[in-house]
Amino acid sequence: HLKGFLRLHWLLDDVPPYFKMEPPPAQVHLEGNRLVLTCMAEGSWPLEFKWIYNGTELTRFSLEYRYLIPTLDRAHAGHYRCIVRNRVGAIMQCSTEVQVAYMGGFVEGERSQTVSQGEGALIHITWFRDGRKIPSSSRLVFIIESPLSDKAGYYIAPIDFAGGMIEG
Repeated sequence: HLKGFLRLHWLLDDVPPYFKMEPPPAQVHLEGNRLVLTCMAEGSWPLEFKWIYNGTELTRFSLEYRYLIPTLDRAHAGHYRCIVRNRVGAIMQCSTEVQVAYMGGFVEGERSQTVSQGEGALIHITWFRDGRKIPSSSRLVFIIESPLSDKAGYYIAPIDFAGGMIEG
């Protein structure tokens, strides 16, 4: 009877995997940086982890709860999630969309946008610091009411940075 009691006690102590924290729905990282995704799960050990990218298996089940991309590039953008299992059960993490921010080449010289009468031109700049998006404070919308209005004209958007200034 003691052997049966110990087995029952062991089964009652088993905990299926559960997530301590889900990842954000989306995250932005800079191209060229290192990316570490973490599967924050608990439950009875051993816990085994598998990583999925856009519905395709990246890894087999292992004890590794992190997925490392040493040098992030645009091809790594997409949806990532992990699956955790133990001897009691398995659970799938919510997906997180990894977006990769990159520095495009600045076009020297003039760039133009034609706006018809009564239409708006939306000018929006998204800023990033240390791989994190800085919330935009405002958007500028110009409404050209008539080709002869005081808003018609040539616009310049200077951008200041540590190495000098760019106009575009």
